Amino acid sequence: MWLFIKAVLIVISFLPTDAQVVPILQILKGQRVVWAKAIFDGKFTMTYVHSVEKTPVYEFYKIDRDGYLHLYEARYSSYGAGLPSEPEEGFRIENNQLVLKITRKFEKIPLRVSHLDGHGILFKDGVIMFKDIAKENELIILRAVVLKIPKCLSKGE
Repeated sequence: MWLFIKAVLIVISFLPTDAQVVPILQILKGQRVVWAKAIFDGKFTMTYVHSVEKTPVYEFYKIDRDGYLHLYEARYSSYGAGLPSEPEEGFRIENNQLVLKITRKFEKIPLRVSHLDGHGILFKDGVIMFKDIAKENELIILRAVVLKIPKCLSKGE
C-alpha cells in the first residue's frame, strides 16, 4: 500500500500546476492506512474530553496545499492541566468557551485512543470516533495527503 501511495505522489508531482487540489485525511496504525476520507474544503475538528476536567476540547485544523495539518484554533471551557492558559495569537471568550487562535503545522499527529467517549474527528458531513477503528490506548497517526487532479479531468471540464 505504501509503495502505491509513493507512486501516486510521484505521478502527481508531474501534473500541471492548474490542478484541483483534493485533501485526504488518513488514519494509520503503524504503516497501514485504516481509514481515509477526502475533505474537499480541507477542514476538520478533532474533539476529545479532557481527562482531568471532563470537559470537551475542540481543535480546528485545515489541510494545507502541501499536506500539512494546520491547527488554527482551539476551543475549551475550562483551564485544566495541559490546556493553554496564555494567549498565543489571540484569545477571546465566546458562548462560554475559551477560543484560542493558534498557528501550528504538523506533518502527522500521533495519538493514543482515549478511554473516554468523545475522542474523534468531526467533519462538515459526518464524524469518525477513534474507538470505532482502534482499541483503547492504541497508537494511531493522523496525516494528510494532497491529490492534484488536472482541471481537464475534474468535473465540469
